[in-house]
Amino acid sequence: MTLISMLVFFNCSTNLDREIVDNEENIKEEEVEEEGLVINEDDFYIAPTSFVVSKNLKTDYSVDNDFDTNDSENLQNAIDFISDNGGGKLTIPAGNYSFAEVFLKSNVHLEIDANAIIRPAEIESKRNRNYAIFKVTNDASSTLVENVSICGVNGNFVVDLRETATDFLNIRIIQSYNVSNFKYSNITVQDNFSKFSTLEFNGVKIGDRVYGPRKGVIKNIDLYNSDYGYGVVQLQLAKELLFKNLYGQGGATLRIETHNKVLRELGTYDLVDEIYGRDIRSENGNSAVMLSPHFIDQGKVDIRGITSIGSGFAVRINKGFASPEEAEEGLGAGSFSSSSIIRDVSASFSIDKAQIKPKHYNYMPCSLREHISSEPISDFPHGDSYNGPSIAAVLYTPNYTIDIREKDISTVGFSDGLEIVTDEDLKNDNECSL
Repeated sequence: MTLISMLVFFNCSTNLDREIVDNEENIKEEEVEEEGLVINEDDFYIAPTSFVVSKNLKTDYSVDNDFDTNDSENLQNAIDFISDNGGGKLTIPAGNYSFAEVFLKSNVHLEIDANAIIRPAEIESKRNRNYAIFKVTNDASSTLVENVSICGVNGNFVVDLRETATDFLNIRIIQSYNVSNFKYSNITVQDNFSKFSTLEFNGVKIGDRVYGPRKGVIKNIDLYNSDYGYGVVQLQLAKELLFKNLYGQGGATLRIETHNKVLRELGTYDLVDEIYGRDIRSENGNSAVMLSPHFIDQGKVDIRGITSIGSGFAVRINKGFASPEEAEEGLGAGSFSSSSIIRDVSASFSIDKAQIKPKHYNYMPCSLREHISSEPISDFPHGDSYNGPSIAAVLYTPNYTIDIREKDISTVGFSDGLEIVTDEDLKNDNECSL
């Protein structure tokens, strides 16, 4: 396959001086790119150097560590007290906890022991309704939340959804809106095909503007048993975030996709911009990285160190589009900045463990289609995704350009030509007989 259109070429020349200049330019570009590999976490999150208040959820708030007890009120009381008294640290020690709809407030840092296990509190009013365990936004959604963290200590704490009833699986673990200077780290989620991504980053309208998360570090997050349509991160609106060491079994690990209806009012929001990803992995899922701008012209993303272990794709770069309703409002196809970078992509093939949808079957060699399962992965919430063969390392179908190079893509077990697939590789339905 020829190199795709976004690669940079130099015209052939017999002029020695021209060749020397070209070589010097290439060296300079490589040096600039190497500099881009060094990311300083302090540029995205400034940690506190001391705490005014320190509390312990178990000893100071009489938590009994019984999953049947809803501990949300105790946790909210502790957060409110710390925030109201100058900020500080709340230790959540080893034990069992049930939380739901807890609002993290400015200058509060949750330090959760690696031997703590959290389950969603099954609040009757939330049955079959959307909710979150932690909400990192003001409960009135009108003021900025800043200088906060939710971090595991001495390893990853666990959020366990495996015992959660189906009608309480409309859940996000951390939902972030108008927040600045934050960190989430050392979290393992044992999922059960829940309806939403583990971490959601979105915007909230305040007056005539939409505000989203900015300046944050998200690292060391593991997710197991995710649905195809969700995964570790769903990012709709955010700026200056760093994602490091994310792993997802199932789903899309880092999904940057904007379709929030409130963003239809052009000029009232901050774009997705200056988003950095390092060491993003997917196993037996949809993809490690997914870019889909919908109707918004977004800013820059820079993602490097992307690994797919038997997933449908390592990277999906989708075209922008406007729905009929959006087109009636004068919106068109969105994009990501041409300065966006994808580097160091590695994909290994699985014959029957990737999560795939029928809309992508036509990118697959006919000989592989017999290995697609006839039974959906899960009836809840998506009954239209199936286990089957990995399709390609990269799906590249945008109507904009992203800086990605074939030399940065390595594959194991794929047929030739499946490093990058584009719409030129689509097969007519009559070419294959399912």
